[in-house]
Amino acid sequence: MTSTATQKLPAFRPRAAAALQRLTASPQPSQVLEVMGEIVSQLIGCEEYVLLALNPGTMAFSHVVSMGLTREHVQGLLRLQGILGQVARGGVPHFSGRTSAAGASVHEAGLTACIPIRQGERIYGVLALFRLLPQKWGLEAEDLELLTLFAENGVRAFAGEPAALPPERAPVPAPALAPAGLRSLYLHPGEIFASNTPSEVTTVLGSCVAVSLWDSHLRRGGLSHFLLPRAPPLQAPSIRYGDLAIPTLVNQLSRLGSKRQHLQAGLFGGAVLAGAAPETGASLGQRNAQLARVLLKELNIPLVAEDVGGAFGRKLRFRSDDGTVLLKTLRGG
Repeated sequence: MTSTATQKLPAFRPRAAAALQRLTASPQPSQVLEVMGEIVSQLIGCEEYVLLALNPGTMAFSHVVSMGLTREHVQGLLRLQGILGQVARGGVPHFSGRTSAAGASVHEAGLTACIPIRQGERIYGVLALFRLLPQKWGLEAEDLELLTLFAENGVRAFAGEPAALPPERAPVPAPALAPAGLRSLYLHPGEIFASNTPSEVTTVLGSCVAVSLWDSHLRRGGLSHFLLPRAPPLQAPSIRYGDLAIPTLVNQLSRLGSKRQHLQAGLFGGAVLAGAAPETGASLGQRNAQLARVLLKELNIPLVAEDVGGAFGRKLRFRSDDGTVLLKTLRGG
């Protein structure tokens, strides 16, 4: 029998490999929850999800963490029934359009995927994904890799104290659709957008930070989405880190003809997500935001809009033709 030490690790695509590294490097349950939440919302592009723990010896789940779902919706999922119950009992993942939806409960309308979180043969709970971002037409091959990582490495998320159910709240109206003729695209973490083409760029932020730049003279702009302030020692520079992402965005706009004195900036994100350890999440979000403020000041670019911190993620839409930023809070429990 092959020992664990000599087993060959599966080869993942770059985003999945980076996610696995973050997941396995997180020692505390609260940190695992934070990483899982950011991967689901930012890498997979899911606006609504819930992580449920399976209570041994009962016919019910308990709520661990969720985002974007109402209190009533989550409560309706706590009984061990429907597709979520099938996944918890049988250990077979469900993917909309790929596996049967027979037996789905009324509360599972819009379910995109449900995976078991397991260790060996024991199933500890399920992760259920509902609504995806408008730019997502469905789960892609790399999304399935990320969900496989959760199924096999997410069990430590159940070691902490369960979170309270989401608070009752009035429905939040969806932001208006992009005007006709305006290009629409999604910006992943660690990416930069800059273009002469009028565009509406959407991204989802947790403890990550987005910096928008807009040229009021040429009426064009760009957006960066970075994960950490600076690259760790001995690691190659990357636009995943703010110290390179912000200057790179400025340079890209300069190559398009913008002058630095005509640029104005916005700063968004840096939240402490539900389930995160306050001192860890707050420190990361604050460090990201502070790095952005320092660099913008050094570059003499005025910061004219800011929405950072708080306990919830944000969905951001940036229009490059007029510099407008629309924000939607992604509340959860």
